[in-house]
Amino acid sequence: MVVMLVTLLKISLLLICLNSSMCWAGNYTLSAHGDPIYGVKNLKYNSYTIYHRGNCGHCHQQHTIEKSPLVINQNPFALFASSFNTSKINGDYQQEDNFCFYCHGNPSLQDGGINNYDYSRTFGGYTTGGPTTILEAFQQDSFHNLYDIWNFARNTFSFFSSLSNPCVACHNPHLVRRIKVNTTNPSSYTVVSLPTNHNELWGDNDGEKMSDFYSGKYQAPKHYQNGYEPGGNTSIWNGSNLPDYVTFCISCHNTNNTIYSTTLGRNLIKIEWIDEAGENGPGDKHGKNFATEDVELHIPYKDSLLGINIGFVTACTDCHEPHGSSNPYLIRREVNGRLVEIDLNQNNGLGWLCRACHMDDHDFDPDNWPENSWHHVHHGGGPSIEDPPYENPVRCGWCHGGPPGSNPVPCLNCHMHGKDDSWLKDVYSSFYTGRRCF
Repeated sequence: MVVMLVTLLKISLLLICLNSSMCWAGNYTLSAHGDPIYGVKNLKYNSYTIYHRGNCGHCHQQHTIEKSPLVINQNPFALFASSFNTSKINGDYQQEDNFCFYCHGNPSLQDGGINNYDYSRTFGGYTTGGPTTILEAFQQDSFHNLYDIWNFARNTFSFFSSLSNPCVACHNPHLVRRIKVNTTNPSSYTVVSLPTNHNELWGDNDGEKMSDFYSGKYQAPKHYQNGYEPGGNTSIWNGSNLPDYVTFCISCHNTNNTIYSTTLGRNLIKIEWIDEAGENGPGDKHGKNFATEDVELHIPYKDSLLGINIGFVTACTDCHEPHGSSNPYLIRREVNGRLVEIDLNQNNGLGWLCRACHMDDHDFDPDNWPENSWHHVHHGGGPSIEDPPYENPVRCGWCHGGPPGSNPVPCLNCHMHGKDDSWLKDVYSSFYTGRRCF
């Protein structure tokens, strides 16, 4: 009788493991990977009908029998393929370099395939062009360097080891939700976890939204088609439906951590998003630090429904893609409802990003100034612009290196994280202001 009961118990446990719909897995069955309708289903295992959709066996080898040429013995975490190719230090990623790319790439091992568009399309509404998979996003001109993520995380976070996949630094694969089909309320279907709290999702609870990061200061950007980001929501504009991506991103990109970029060959700039030291810093004015002078902005910041017209805080994803971009510095293809295409070979190339929210000379005087012109914004003397920082200059060539119209000062001399106009000390010191310029 005892032998029979033990045998029945073993059979019951086997059935529970094989059928994901019976799996007592808690939050995993609510996740994008564990969902019994949309979850993981490895095409290589289709003939093994015992593996139901969402079952762990689609990613993890539960036994030692090889079921596919992709299987490599002794892969970490019993995965069916290698976790991450640590020799890829400068991009040029291929599908076999990252375990996640086997499904989140093209061709995909996921039954039915997976389309993952970039932030500009998914939440910004710009549906022309752009990557269609996560792998393709990482194959663009600028990208989150996976080796750098892996190297930083293994030396910083307790849950992350040298065998871990770099994607896991931001995403817990057993918790992530189906955010891509819930574009107007990504907070409730978030895909990120703080690296300091890997076993919990971030952005779905009270206190974890952009509206909580700096109360009354977050204005959602325009959606390319209609309403506001994320997803074209017409009734919410204060970030209460958006995860607090600032707190998430500054878990790594903060003033304490030194992060080396193998792509750039230098340490990354430390982000001062929560400092509020005023005009001379520290603290970026697009973060919690406050603009002390007038600034002319496009809607929805102009006449914002928040009841303010200065002192906004922005989310990292308002300007940046999380995975990769055709623009430098992971800058989005679409920002605040406007297309952005940046060529850093042009001195004012970054201005195409700035004018998505800030008014340029063309906005004030379209008949006389082309788009992405900033002369009067900086020097006054033309349209009615309040607070030009360098009014009535007399030695144009000292800064411009020639006629100012054909030699705009490079935007990045002043306008980037943590910068002021210190470069002027060496070329026109009487015009140096020390004002934070970002």
